[in-house]
Amino acid sequence: MSEEMIPEEAEGKPPEEMFSAETVPEPEMEVEQGPAVEGMQPPEVPIQPATTWPAKDVTDNDRLMAALAYATQVIVPIIVPAVMLLAEESKKRPFQKFHAIQSLGFLAAAVVYEILAAIVFTILTVVSAGCLGCILWVLFFVPVVPAFYYAYQAYKGLYFKIPFLTDFMVKNKWLEIPAE
Repeated sequence: MSEEMIPEEAEGKPPEEMFSAETVPEPEMEVEQGPAVEGMQPPEVPIQPATTWPAKDVTDNDRLMAALAYATQVIVPIIVPAVMLLAEESKKRPFQKFHAIQSLGFLAAAVVYEILAAIVFTILTVVSAGCLGCILWVLFFVPVVPAFYYAYQAYKGLYFKIPFLTDFMVKNKWLEIPAE
């Protein structure tokens, strides 16, 4: 190294001290920014509703029917949501209509789950010579918990999104999310 390039503080110091963290300056990072245009607003992003939001103008009857749409899927599936969608008075109520359609989607997802659970139950019971069958029967009751939870949420007068299912139904135009 030539003498011009060695800083005056480094003269006479051993090489390991010349380049310690204290003497080496940190490189400055340049941040590129696009050209600023006065009055330019950032693009508007459509606001997605939260996972739950309260419904407006909901009667006690609306809340009860929406809760029954989910709760009866465990006992007598399809009947209450079908009646809600066919009855003239219920068809006009957006809260009831939303929950009737969403509960039918939930029922379809629960049926697919039950078929997969039956396959898993059968395979694991056969492989384990029946031992796991004593435990795995619980798999068939898994959809009951969210059904009653959704019934409770509907009874509280809330709209809500079922993970993955509601977005799938909206994307396929089977369900319309009401305004918050």
